Amino acid sequence: MPMMLTLETDDGVSEFVMRPIDRKTRQATTKRLAVDSQGRECSRVMMTHDGLLLASGTTADLYEGDDGNTVEHGEVVAVDSGGNVLRSLPSTIGRPQRPVGPVPMEELLENTVAKAYALMPVVIARDLQDSLASGDVYRVAFRPRASVVDNPAFILSNASGVFLLQYKPCLIEFIRLDQSIVLEDELEDEDDLWDDWQMNSSDYAAGGEMW
Repeated sequence: MPMMLTLETDDGVSEFVMRPIDRKTRQATTKRLAVDSQGRECSRVMMTHDGLLLASGTTADLYEGDDGNTVEHGEVVAVDSGGNVLRSLPSTIGRPQRPVGPVPMEELLENTVAKAYALMPVVIARDLQDSLASGDVYRVAFRPRASVVDNPAFILSNASGVFLLQYKPCLIEFIRLDQSIVLEDELEDEDDLWDDWQMNSSDYAAGGEMW
């Protein structure tokens, strides 16, 4: 069953079929196969430090508590830096969401695209259709599954259709080429730095002359 996005605006409900956009949908891909001298396909394995070969399907991961005992996946909870349990937000799939906006284009530049979807309209409200066609951008809650993270998603359109872009916060601070650098700590007096260098010099400690 295809994933659906349902939006609610003043003129009614809009429904879209969501199709993920990835490299395979944008361009042709090739697959490389490793073969032996007889032309037989090789399988990839991992080798441990003592020479044991681990084929696909022979490894697994698990969670452990402070006591070293295994913790079931369903019992694992997310906490913040203070140890407080984070509230799990429900999935938005199948639940009508109200778009926020229009939002300024700069809001998109404050985030990094994590995933993109093409939205195939099943039915679209007139106000949303006209607004997207005029170039407006909307922010909408989008969580394919329950999660403690609520990263932003934006809806926009162009001549090729309507799209949803799922973002994650961009933590990179932009610095211009002509931007001045502000030093938080004042530099020590140059004479003090020179004295410290002399005291730590091997020649000075041995009683030698300084150049």
